Amino acid sequence: MQKLTLHAPIVQVAIDTLNIDDALRIAEAAVKAGVDWLEIGTPLVTFAGTAAIGAIARAFPGVPVLADYKMMDGVRKYVVETEKQGGKICTICAVSSDSSIREAVRASNETGVLLISDLYAAPDIPLRAEQLEAMGVDSVYVHWGADQRNENPSRDPLSDLPGVIERVKIPVGVGTFSVEDGVRAFQMGAKIAVIGVPLILEADIEGALRKYVELSKSAYRGDK
Repeated sequence: MQKLTLHAPIVQVAIDTLNIDDALRIAEAAVKAGVDWLEIGTPLVTFAGTAAIGAIARAFPGVPVLADYKMMDGVRKYVVETEKQGGKICTICAVSSDSSIREAVRASNETGVLLISDLYAAPDIPLRAEQLEAMGVDSVYVHWGADQRNENPSRDPLSDLPGVIERVKIPVGVGTFSVEDGVRAFQMGAKIAVIGVPLILEADIEGALRKYVELSKSAYRGDK
């Protein structure tokens, strides 16, 4: 089956809430703001189940939905369920076994679900990105996580981005925490910028996300 084509720059909103009602509210604001992809965040798919994928996909049929499972093992069923629920993209942890990566790639190619690997906690991030590309994943994400940020708030979440972009030809995405991060991400060569907290906690979610979309995308300079 044919996979979704990536048209950079892409802004992805991470809907890291715990229930479908809140997810629908955030997704509606995000779509109005011009966000490109809607992410069923790991907390949402964990607490609300895969029904959250279907609920968002049905509510916003023109917007690709990403299931952020961060798969580790027994991966095929997650990829198949993503397609069944109407999702277009799903994620696998970079630190999962090569066997799981290869099985996820096979399932991805069979279902047409785009496969992205999250580089969170990989010991050698550029090297693992290169290995993942060789195994056939469609994209990799640089991810400085919430717990890491809470423990070390001064670290730049984009610091690993240049090293990954230099090593792979597949599109590279990156998690961000602010408009400024989004602007720098696209200036540095990222194809996908992910934003969730803190912007999805704002009183005016639509306004906050619209500013992010407009300013970050205006900084995109194409291929590096």
